[in-house]
Amino acid sequence: MIYFALNPDGLLCNLGDHGDFQAADATASDLKIDAIWLLDEFEAQNWASFIQEQIKETRKALAVL
Repeated sequence: MIYFALNPDGLLCNLGDHGDFQAADATASDLKIDAIWLLDEFEAQNWASFIQEQIKETRKALAVL
């Protein structure tokens, strides 16, 4: 499963394919990434879908004004 790390500055880093969160966390540590949040590919897809939908809805609402 692919894992990602969110930095305090908002940067999302791809940690690559790992067997579990602990392995992904170890990679983040090895890469000196100060991860405030680790997420797997399914959570990342959920975030991406939510963000895209919110942007779409907001633009739609603004177009009505």
